[in-house]
Amino acid sequence: MAAEQNARRPLAAIGAAIEAGVPEQAARLYEAWETPEPAAALLALLLLDRRAALAEMLPAADQPGLEAALRELGLPVGGPGPDLVAALLGAAHDPADEVPRVHFASLVLVAGRHRLAEALLLPAWQGQASSAMVARALSGTWMLLGREAQALEAARIAAEAAPQAPEPMEHLSGLLLRAGQPGAALLAAGRAIGAEPQSHQGWRLASTGLLDLGQTAEAITAANRAARLSALHAPHAEQIRTAHAAELPAARPGDAAVARPAVPAGWARLPEHIVPPPPPPLGRALASRARIVDALLLRETRTMFSHSRLGYAWALVEPLSHVLLLSAVFLFLGHDSQPPIGDTMLTFYMTGVLSFLFFAHMTERAMDLPATSRTLLLVPAVGLFDILAAKSVLSAVTDLVVAAITFLLLIAMGVGKLPDDPAAMVACYLVLFLLSFGIACVNMVVSSFTSAWDKLWPTMLRVQYFTCGVFYHPLDMPEDIRNLILLNPLVHVTEWMRQGYFHGYESPFLDIPYLFQWTIGSLLAGTALFAATARQMRRPA
Repeated sequence: MAAEQNARRPLAAIGAAIEAGVPEQAARLYEAWETPEPAAALLALLLLDRRAALAEMLPAADQPGLEAALRELGLPVGGPGPDLVAALLGAAHDPADEVPRVHFASLVLVAGRHRLAEALLLPAWQGQASSAMVARALSGTWMLLGREAQALEAARIAAEAAPQAPEPMEHLSGLLLRAGQPGAALLAAGRAIGAEPQSHQGWRLASTGLLDLGQTAEAITAANRAARLSALHAPHAEQIRTAHAAELPAARPGDAAVARPAVPAGWARLPEHIVPPPPPPLGRALASRARIVDALLLRETRTMFSHSRLGYAWALVEPLSHVLLLSAVFLFLGHDSQPPIGDTMLTFYMTGVLSFLFFAHMTERAMDLPATSRTLLLVPAVGLFDILAAKSVLSAVTDLVVAAITFLLLIAMGVGKLPDDPAAMVACYLVLFLLSFGIACVNMVVSSFTSAWDKLWPTMLRVQYFTCGVFYHPLDMPEDIRNLILLNPLVHVTEWMRQGYFHGYESPFLDIPYLFQWTIGSLLAGTALFAATARQMRRPA
């Protein structure tokens, strides 16, 4: 009966062969598959690491087919969990890129399909030359498969490849404790603490290693430090204090200080002053971050408009709908069709709408980013700043392309012209990007600590829409109101944009130094808040 079911479900049979440890049989099953469905074949090819054939199947694989293929292998699809379909497409699009491959394998591992995760990771495994990300992911996979010797070796490689990262050291320390090597585990925990003194897991592991070595007082001190850093370790500290209180000598009044017994030379202990490992060269660190952001960009291009049936077409429809709605409303109200600047109201509205949407999109997409990126943060090499940078760059590029297409459409309709000063518009967009990125950092931090900000910021954006000069000119306002709205930095962005677009227009209200002050202030505030709260935001809720 099982053989008949597998014959009807070739992908399930291939998965079963991989989980049984017979990849050769899985390869034969794929060769015997006469008319594979593209989405199922794409997943099978990724598991079998047939990279040349992946490019042929990728264009034909659709969303429903991929969901059905994942369900056939027993992987969860849909619901509030991680987007396995997007992760699968990211890994299949560039199978040589480690970041999407490890991300997809991590999600498969969390779903409990350990051998399938191993099959996805093994093509990226290069032994001692493996990256920290691949070695760490395989170490966790092999540990769950019960291959402790292989897991320990991969953990050593990950720790050596990323000496400045505490997490691989913590993982190595835990495996060494499981292997009955408390001295080596204590040294690894010490290196994790040296890389990050606030590593609560490092102090917890150090306390366990010290306890195994018989250093009870030092173990209690390390456990107390772990408990102060994270309440998760309070039960561990209390257990050690209670179980080993009798081993601590009780001081009596008038007793002389008792000398601490000498520690045997072969034992390991935490040094008084831990020297952190040297940071990697700046060029290598920047190149590594750039590769990660590039991989995240590829992933975000598939998920940004996954909730909309229009896809990226919605990015073009949105500004046009704003302009048409404004035109219809003011026409209905009998508003003068002569714009304050330029020849048509369409171009006047568009120069305001595009810059506002640029700002709104970047700042809104950073909201609650830590909570929505939990599964992606399972990859040790990926950080919150990488995800924010990828989302911000993709949002900016998308809006710039939309702006170019929109102005070309207006020119084709005979109501638009080429910008009078393109360099000024480019400079304006660059400053607007930096301003938006700084405020996006602030939004990411604040929204991760209070859900009220998710409702308050969109309300503030609506106020911005009516006070940034999208559909009016500051000269049209009474002086008192004009002085108030000129405090809004987006008014100066709108004026700068229109000064660059319209021929002969020089804004009497544009204050570029004031806009620079806002930009620098937002960047300083955003990066300072992020640096102060990055570890708390990364922790599971």
